[in-house]
Amino acid sequence: CQECGRCQQQCPAYNTKKPLSPKKIHLDIKHLLVEEGFVEEGKERQPIISDKWTKPEEIWSCTTCRACMTECPVGNEHIPKIIEYRRYLTLMEGNIASEAQLTLQNLEKNSNPWGVGFDQRGKWAEGLDVPVFAEGAQAEYCYYVGCAGSFDDRYKKVSTNFVKILKKAGVSFAILGVEEGCCGDTARRLGNEYLFKIMVEQNIQTFNNYKIKKFITTCPHGYNALKNEYRQFGFQPEEVIHHTEFIDRLLKQGKLKLNKPLEANAITYHDSCYLGRHNDIYDPPRDIIRAVPGAELKEMPRHLSRSFCCGAGGGLMWLEEHAERMNFNRAKEAVATGAKTIAVACPFCMTMLEDGVKNEKKEESVKTMDITEIVARAMGEV
Repeated sequence: CQECGRCQQQCPAYNTKKPLSPKKIHLDIKHLLVEEGFVEEGKERQPIISDKWTKPEEIWSCTTCRACMTECPVGNEHIPKIIEYRRYLTLMEGNIASEAQLTLQNLEKNSNPWGVGFDQRGKWAEGLDVPVFAEGAQAEYCYYVGCAGSFDDRYKKVSTNFVKILKKAGVSFAILGVEEGCCGDTARRLGNEYLFKIMVEQNIQTFNNYKIKKFITTCPHGYNALKNEYRQFGFQPEEVIHHTEFIDRLLKQGKLKLNKPLEANAITYHDSCYLGRHNDIYDPPRDIIRAVPGAELKEMPRHLSRSFCCGAGGGLMWLEEHAERMNFNRAKEAVATGAKTIAVACPFCMTMLEDGVKNEKKEESVKTMDITEIVARAMGEV
């Protein structure tokens, strides 16, 4: 650590008066080692997570947005350390907020953070004639819907619109329905690595049963898990693609046509952390917006790799936020662009920004829409 403070300057938690400083996370380790050095035989080293050094409330303030790691000039990795600390707090000490405990229980019992019965996972697709692997469907792609797309009433609309888009383009796809499990992102970010491992292994077994090698997701967190983290458990998918990438590809191949302008054609796009900084996907959503007739893209001051987190990543979607709310901060910036549509590509960002727009009392004039909803309207499907 060069102590330049760039990580701290970009950290959304620090900028909304949370107790976390990414810079301090590294310096605490350094100062502990300098102060104690080698521990004499028979004595115990003071733990790094303590009132003297890094406090639990610092660890639980992180959204794992990766702003710190993106800014660090020497490549220090703050997030892996924070996740390791959370594993210790969760699995060794049980030092975790009650709402996080409930979320983990819901994941363990019903494989979704909401705790809705797992037998309801495919209900959103009823009446849409969606192919299901368990019913004998043979398909090139598995549309991995995710928990939000299956259970969250607002994001079910995204799943429905995406199915319409896939069908319009003639894509060979199917879903897992009730056999689909949570990707495990929330369990890992909340420090329960044991539960994450179980969920991953169950999902991999299901994928292998149907010989699924290609996946499309409508959630950056599921995308990141399948693409990057499942490989740690030996799963090697042929392709994992986010829906913004896939729609952009279909448009450029001429398989989709956008002919209908939006009523609110001034659009600002919010880069979600797990799509942008974690996976370097910045252009496809913007290319899609530019393809909409009459659309005007209005960028926020903080965009691309310096986008400001919505506040829901790292499992914080399920925890009570203290001090200034990150989503209020971000929504204020989005509204200030003058755009009438805030485009998103993540279910957590959708929830947080809709809530933030309500706080600005602009919910009637400024709409938060997923990229799929914008495309479906421009196709005349909605």
